[in-house]
Amino acid sequence: MIESSVLSHFHKKQQWMASHIGDAQFPTPESKLGLGVYQAAETCPSVEEVKNTDSPEGFSFYAVDCHPLVVRYAHTLSQKWPDNEKEVMMEYLSQLSLTDIPTPDGINVALYVAMERGKPVASGMLFETQEAEGTVEGIYDVYGITDAAQIAMMAHMKSVAKNGVILVE
Repeated sequence: MIESSVLSHFHKKQQWMASHIGDAQFPTPESKLGLGVYQAAETCPSVEEVKNTDSPEGFSFYAVDCHPLVVRYAHTLSQKWPDNEKEVMMEYLSQLSLTDIPTPDGINVALYVAMERGKPVASGMLFETQEAEGTVEGIYDVYGITDAAQIAMMAHMKSVAKNGVILVE
């Protein structure tokens, strides 16, 4: 995989994440701060060979397709940050939308939440772009409140990422 394709993919992901604040009609000061915190924590992904791994049992996975699941996604992922940043991260991440802001051509985004006994315990993002070399899928923002939840979410993300070169943050 050419480094330029990895960087192109990553920059598209960064632009998409920023668009939820930049294109919002009335972004809150907290959501703007949250975007800054998120951007400071981002790292460029690397190419990874995906191997099928067994997921721990007891988890249910949901594609985020409505606002209540966006809130669960935001709440879960915001736990990744220190206490003094959780509130702005929750405000920022709850602004993500898969329907309100059009996704540019050649980009597909899927957010996932893992539940254990009805409670959200992990989150993850699959960000797919069309690059000069073909489809590139990036696995981002995988976070679990326990090690088992993190492992389960990463295994799930790898199981749904099958269409091209896989990048993992």
